[in-house]
Amino acid sequence: MSDDMTFDVVVVGGGAAGLSGAMALGRSRRSVLVIDAGEPRNAPAGHAHNYLGREGVNPLELLEIGRTEVAQYGVEVLADRVVGLSGEAGAFLVTTEGGRRVTARRILVAGGVTDELPDVPGLAERWGVDVLHCPYCHGWEVRDQRLVVLGTSPMAGHQGLLFRQLSDDVTLVVFDGVELPDEELEKMGAIGVTIVHGTPQEVVTDGDSLVGLRLADGSVLERDAIVVASKVHAKADFLAPIGVETAPFEMNGIPFGTVVPVEPTGATSVPGIFAAGNITDVSMILVASAAHGTRVGAWINAELAGEEAAAAVARKRDDFFERPAWEERYSGDKVWSGKVNAQLAAEAADLAPGRALDVGCGEGGDVLWLAERGWEVTASDFAEAALARVGEHAAEAGLGDRVETRLVDVRTFDPAGETWDLVTAHFVHLPDGGMVDVVRRLASAVAPGGTLLVVGHAPDDVHTGLRRGHHSFMHTADQLLPAVPEDFVVEVCESRPRTQKHPETGEDIEIADATLRVRRQG
Repeated sequence: MSDDMTFDVVVVGGGAAGLSGAMALGRSRRSVLVIDAGEPRNAPAGHAHNYLGREGVNPLELLEIGRTEVAQYGVEVLADRVVGLSGEAGAFLVTTEGGRRVTARRILVAGGVTDELPDVPGLAERWGVDVLHCPYCHGWEVRDQRLVVLGTSPMAGHQGLLFRQLSDDVTLVVFDGVELPDEELEKMGAIGVTIVHGTPQEVVTDGDSLVGLRLADGSVLERDAIVVASKVHAKADFLAPIGVETAPFEMNGIPFGTVVPVEPTGATSVPGIFAAGNITDVSMILVASAAHGTRVGAWINAELAGEEAAAAVARKRDDFFERPAWEERYSGDKVWSGKVNAQLAAEAADLAPGRALDVGCGEGGDVLWLAERGWEVTASDFAEAALARVGEHAAEAGLGDRVETRLVDVRTFDPAGETWDLVTAHFVHLPDGGMVDVVRRLASAVAPGGTLLVVGHAPDDVHTGLRRGHHSFMHTADQLLPAVPEDFVVEVCESRPRTQKHPETGEDIEIADATLRVRRQG
């Protein structure tokens, strides 16, 4: 990997959650970098449990397998530590302790948590060996052994309850200043858990073997394993400068550490930054963290896919509705047939010639048809290349004296008091209902007694396959009616069927023209 690379997603933390998220993203053909500091929470443990298909696997071996598997899908893993994060969704800058700087469209934080243990001498040294916290992770391995639960909070009875299922010999040592609710004490007594009061002095060992716990009175309670509820703290210091704050994690009002709050999708409070695994929920065991990573990875991929589709729509709209694309189109080969549009021929044939405005005239098929019938025609389009063709065709047909060309964008068209006896627009389309405003502008250019004729592709045409990618911009005739002023009379408002040749297959197909004809009262 080289510096200054850009990835779809940078995953911070290469544990079960991070690698599982990377797997989901890599298999979706995303470019992914996993940055891992090499400090898995379960590193002291010799085995991992309740992970279906990997029961009893060494945690470090599991991660090595995971790194090999994600590499098959192009995921890169970097041994380093993230120390800085800035930017915003689509352009995050990630800085590492080793001096790397990479950019990413999205961030998945899966660095897990650190465990804060009670201040009992010798306890931390045996963490993950015979000092345990989770009955589901390690309980079976200490079944029928002599167990002691450290009561550091009023919820200590919960661990006493669960580990009592695994052994008949369980003692609960309640620390000074901790009061177990009476109902918890009653439960412990009922199920045979022995209660001892007073903060223990130390963990007693004999070489590499656990002897037990020295109690407050100096006696040694011989035990085979010690159970403790650690306080967990999210590894998220680098997130605070960008606005992602940790929140207290509490159970029954009792603080147990901090987590990064997330939505069900894994999204944090900062757009583009997601989190998964223990850093979001301390109760997740290994397999749950892996599952959560997969789920959040899938959500990130879906968000990116949606973003890419929106960008594609924007590009397509720019290509289809903006002037440069049409300048290029009319600068190449002939685009249209040169024949009059069917609905203009049907609706204007009996009108007395006068002044006509053809909006979006293209190469001038309608313009020439009108001019041939005695109309003085203003041909307008927003592509100069189109107007040049109209002028050439009119001159070739000997109609140049009846045709005037104007560069007009219908989205900003203002007739400034000028009017025409016929205003016509055929197959001019705009997204997001933009044609309603266009019709309002065109109506203001109609002379008293004059006609406005607007024809578009009806949404029903989608079945033909002719309107690929453009059906959302099509309209029915009645959708344009709100733009018609009160002094106009509606003469035609319908989807009018007609038959044409399919340009690819040559077969006759049925299509429909959304036809609106209105007349201004004079």
